[in-house]
Amino acid sequence: MSTLTTPITLPGRVMAWGKRMPKSLWPFLAFVALFLVGGLIRPSLLSPESLIGTAAFAMILAIASFGQTVAIIQGGIDLSVANVIAFSALTFLTLSATYGPVVAGVGAVFSGALIGFINGWVITRLNLTPIVTTIAMNGLLFGLMLLWFRSSELSQVPDALKTLTTGQVSVLGVKIPGVLIIGLVLMILLQLALSFSGFGRMLVVTGASYGTAYYAGLNVRLTRVSGWMASGALAALAGIIIVGFYGQASPTMGATYLLASVAAVVVGGASIFGGSGSFVGTFAGALVLGQVATLVNVANLGSNLQQLFYGIIVLGVVALYGRRGKG
Repeated sequence: MSTLTTPITLPGRVMAWGKRMPKSLWPFLAFVALFLVGGLIRPSLLSPESLIGTAAFAMILAIASFGQTVAIIQGGIDLSVANVIAFSALTFLTLSATYGPVVAGVGAVFSGALIGFINGWVITRLNLTPIVTTIAMNGLLFGLMLLWFRSSELSQVPDALKTLTTGQVSVLGVKIPGVLIIGLVLMILLQLALSFSGFGRMLVVTGASYGTAYYAGLNVRLTRVSGWMASGALAALAGIIIVGFYGQASPTMGATYLLASVAAVVVGGASIFGGSGSFVGTFAGALVLGQVATLVNVANLGSNLQQLFYGIIVLGVVALYGRRGKG
């Protein structure tokens, strides 16, 4: 007795392979495609130096987005990340003038963790939504920066920090900026913690289903508050690295990372509804956005269109996840 089977066509095989492929790999492939497009437009862009330059600026965005990654994985969104970056950078410069860069770095990261704790406490105890809470915190921080800091007087960036972030290491004749090495080490450590630590697994489970995590006996409130603290601390660390790389700080320095940080995370394969995401994927998403920015500059379209493209990308990815959720 013969059994009829439906032959698997080539498109079917490709779709099946695509479904099995890790989500974080797609943005890397998209970056390669965009990089080749840039080379067709301007052949000088197809060079190791151009690739390293794009990767370095993408890593700055990725570092600024690592805190956002934690927030989105646990089912929230951190709209205070922009002013946490600026607040911590100004805090670092203020403290470093008196206590040195090490103490200043610890103090700045602690301030970010404290801001994250307040966000988490309000969200879990007062039951306000993450969007409302972090928007309010973003505005509060901007007011505090205008009251407490005189940014015009905070221009002395420690030489050690500038050397650490802007210094270059030669690898096979190619000079690699220090910020890229710092970012890669940080990304690997965070990814290992997310994938193999108990806290990382609890973060993912809580983001996937708050109710399931609660009835499974997990301390969901502690997990969420800790997640928000991690988000704030990572945003603060990003502020320190950014001020070292660019050599300046201002109350508005984090504004460009508000939409871009969300875009990098969702383009990197994280679900905007929580429960999935990775730091490697965030870096991949930042690479895509960095190459988009390069193409915008090559075409002389202006920075406003760059933000427009970021918004379109975020809407497209969110719409895609929305359709999957209904299926």
